[in-house]
Amino acid sequence: MLGSILISIGGLLFAILLIAVYFYKSKQTLVDNKFYKLSLVLLVWVIISEIAAVSALYYAYDYEVVCNVLVRINGFLTISWILSVCYYIVSIGYLYKEKEFIKYCTENRTIKMIFLLYVVVCIVFFFIKFDNVSSFDYAYISGPALYYIYIVGIIAVIISSISVISRKETLVIGNKMPLIIGIVQSVLCMVTQLIVPNVLIITSSFVFDMYIIYFMFENPDLYLIKELEIAKKRADDSNKAKSDFLSNMSHEIRTPMNAIIGFSEGILNEKDFEVENAKKDISHIYLAGTNLLEIINNILDISKIETGEETVENKKYNLGNIILELTSIIEARINTKNIKFITNVDENIPRELIGDKTKLFQILLNILSNSVKYTEVGKIELTVTSEIVNNNALLHFKISDTGYGIKKEDFGKLFEKFSRLDSATENEIEGTGLGLVITKKLVNLLKGKIWFESEYGAGTIFYVDVTQKISNHEKIGDILKNKEETKKFEYIDCSNYKVLLVDDNKLNLKVAEKLLKPYNFSITSLSSGKECIDCIKKGETFDIIFLDHMMPEIDGIEVLHILKKLDGYEIPPIVALTANAITGMKEMYLNEGFDDYLSKPINTSELDKIINKYFNKERNE
Repeated sequence: MLGSILISIGGLLFAILLIAVYFYKSKQTLVDNKFYKLSLVLLVWVIISEIAAVSALYYAYDYEVVCNVLVRINGFLTISWILSVCYYIVSIGYLYKEKEFIKYCTENRTIKMIFLLYVVVCIVFFFIKFDNVSSFDYAYISGPALYYIYIVGIIAVIISSISVISRKETLVIGNKMPLIIGIVQSVLCMVTQLIVPNVLIITSSFVFDMYIIYFMFENPDLYLIKELEIAKKRADDSNKAKSDFLSNMSHEIRTPMNAIIGFSEGILNEKDFEVENAKKDISHIYLAGTNLLEIINNILDISKIETGEETVENKKYNLGNIILELTSIIEARINTKNIKFITNVDENIPRELIGDKTKLFQILLNILSNSVKYTEVGKIELTVTSEIVNNNALLHFKISDTGYGIKKEDFGKLFEKFSRLDSATENEIEGTGLGLVITKKLVNLLKGKIWFESEYGAGTIFYVDVTQKISNHEKIGDILKNKEETKKFEYIDCSNYKVLLVDDNKLNLKVAEKLLKPYNFSITSLSSGKECIDCIKKGETFDIIFLDHMMPEIDGIEVLHILKKLDGYEIPPIVALTANAITGMKEMYLNEGFDDYLSKPINTSELDKIINKYFNKERNE
């Protein structure tokens, strides 16, 4: 008897050793890891129950009830172990949560078949008898029931293995071999058991299977290697992305810079200076500078959005003002092209809405700017309609153009970072490939939808749906009625007012002086925060101060705080004039105590709004 169960005892010791090693080293908690742990524990009990059943049959075969109970326990544990192994095999490579795996199991035909086999085996197994053989010529547990369990078990394992091997996306080719080895050795052991019935080897062979699985799948070191491979791939992808990014940025930034420097140098070196030619060159410089600013803004915007710093600010706004401003910008950009810009706005849209007007403006501007880039002739059309649902307005924006269109193979690239479409490279269109990526992310932030239709060579249509709360149900009316009046502004006379400019960059001071000159201000320029403080302390008075932020020694915020603390001095409105222009900076400067905010490069419209705000008494009355 001892010789018959000696292999089983050895198998038990090896199984216990494997459990000790696995539970000590394993830190994985995925679905397949849990099934492997369950299979290991069940296997130990299978071998223990087998040894107990064999011992009972040898020493107490007269106690038929005891023998039958122990044999049945061993059989049911064996069936349970086979089922757990089948589920483990199916779960290999499944990296989702347990609830999702359970859902996957309930929908998978193979798994249902295995479970049905398990139920059938249990029912049939209960009625089939074992051979109660005490002869030394045979195994102490044998007969149809035992072979029935093993044959059906092997079939179930083969079905599970085929199911997994066919799942190419979850199992690499190199990992299919252990499953094949396990199936082959189980079949060979069963045949051997039939040829040599006096030695129990099948159950102990299961331990060999578990060792194969451990070294090929479950060894924690393998997970570490996989993690290192994933980390290496991510690092390689990151380095490639950085290289692509730098290469792309180098090209995109140098393109407008080439125009700026080239035209500027041409004007400087021109011997026979002609005003009209110079104006044309300067318009090219202005356009190149605008493109460069757009590139920089897009890079800053995408960085801020992806770090999760971008938030939605819900405030009251007039949609008509946004449309008019967009119309003004787009018409200025298509001035040199043979393009007609058409705006159709439903007059029944509520006049005042609540939402993030800045992000909505940027979404529409990005799409319209894209249309301008990709359209040479024809038209660009902006259509705005709405649906009123209770106190909400579902805004429908449709932007269509007669541009180059998009090839079907490029559809998937449209919202990918730094992706340039074939139509962009073929027609040498400048850009980072970030505009529509940012647009998509902003639409998602506003919980809206964006999609498009395009026919290559015919044009593109973008659709954006955004829901906004209604603040005022009064109809917006015909917003284009007074469009011509809103497009232009007149310089007001500020000859009775004094302005102080503070900036450590002399060129920036000259730019600001030039832009303020049409207002006839009396201008004083200083190049440091200390000079600004000393000037005020000396008793100099000003009607407004434009103060730079990032300056050596004392920065603009420190200067502001010092000026606010001065007793007996009349401090005028202080405007933050800074190149720190990423989203959220305006709010930061206002919270610090600045009265207003103006970003660099200085936008003449924004500057005019500030001048009128503080010095146009007629408009403010």
